Amino acid sequence: MLVTTIGITAVAALGLFGWRLLEGDSDTASGAGDDWSQIALVNRTTGAFTTIDDSGNVVAEFAGSGRATDIHTLGTRIAIVGADQIAITDTSTPDVAPVIIPIERGNTVTPIPTDGSLQLLVGKPTGGDIVIVDVGTASTIDVGDAAGQTNPLMFADTVRWAADGSAFAIADAANFQTIIVQPGIDGAHFLPDQPVAVGDELVATSQTVGLQADVALIDLDRHNQANVPAEIPAGGIMTGNRLVFVSITGGVYSVEPGDEQTQDVGTIAVPDGARVQWVRPALDGQRLVVVGNGFETIVDLKGGTMFSATFATPVDVPPPNPAWSCLPVGGGDAYQSLLSLSTGKQLADLTDLTVTGTSIDGCTVIGERAGVTEVVSEAGSARLGRVRTATLAPDGHTVVITGTTGRTELITIDNDLEVSEPIDLSDAAPANLAVAFLGN
Repeated sequence: MLVTTIGITAVAALGLFGWRLLEGDSDTASGAGDDWSQIALVNRTTGAFTTIDDSGNVVAEFAGSGRATDIHTLGTRIAIVGADQIAITDTSTPDVAPVIIPIERGNTVTPIPTDGSLQLLVGKPTGGDIVIVDVGTASTIDVGDAAGQTNPLMFADTVRWAADGSAFAIADAANFQTIIVQPGIDGAHFLPDQPVAVGDELVATSQTVGLQADVALIDLDRHNQANVPAEIPAGGIMTGNRLVFVSITGGVYSVEPGDEQTQDVGTIAVPDGARVQWVRPALDGQRLVVVGNGFETIVDLKGGTMFSATFATPVDVPPPNPAWSCLPVGGGDAYQSLLSLSTGKQLADLTDLTVTGTSIDGCTVIGERAGVTEVVSEAGSARLGRVRTATLAPDGHTVVITGTTGRTELITIDNDLEVSEPIDLSDAAPANLAVAFLGN
């Protein structure tokens, strides 16, 4: 249990917390779960939306709070992001007004899924304060305020968090330290150096020293349990109090309490002239997705390489959802294959498919190939023809499409890749449509 000696009374009063790391961000913000119950048809221009059931019947209508630039869901809640606000509505209580959370113009909003919840990181790409928005409770943590800073300098891509959303560690670029905040607990904890990963009792930090780094395992009382020279970490994960990290040159190492040096556990074949750019966990922390300029590799926590791919040109690879059990390898217009993260087996060919969405487990994708929209999984491909837009449900079997004629339809794809008769949603769908699936 990660607590300070002096702070244990206050923590006990608010409920003890446990940490395990799921690092990084994700390109999927759906919290609907595998089973969805309603669909929100959102007018991007006004933010107003209508919910429908799986038969296409209107359930409720909701007024808008302004133009929608992005949409995130968690169960029955929908968070509509605008230029200067986030409006969170619980669709199970349509008579209750949305919670409006003001944000500064120019901020980006990054979703980070945690066990049973969804947080949104609000911050400037050029650095500044970070606000953490919990979609489940519509509550916020202003990290700068919690740390007592008047001119904070933090970046969203440095945030590391507990799997259950009970704690967040943020690199403080102005003071070269780590700030730790917790929902429901005022103030912040401070640790030296920059965060790498968080374990049950210890935090892993790194300080760059020339072309190397000092990697430490430290508790919240700032007692070092290990401090070892190492290659510069690109990212990693802690299981219990054991850190596994990948260096920028492709070395895979572990550190445990009491170690005086890193333990070599593997090596990634990094192409000549390339460097590891980021590392993200997947398969609930059992795998690490390692991405650099021109390559993508999957390793297990024993350092073994399960899969590796190279790209002829630079590819913008989206980070995986930590809970994915499958991975679309590649990015942009250069996807290669659909991969099982547990076995490393290639499940489907994604060559020439531009992936636009995934199921909640990552094992079904939707995208466009040669102008035709397809839903692809290990079972094969269902071709939906030429459409304007297509949104895949978390279950991987339901799709809302808007065809070239402007007609919006709900279709279902069965396990044999047969496509159902469409349900016409055009009467409920606005012209400037965005689609979000809601859970129970």
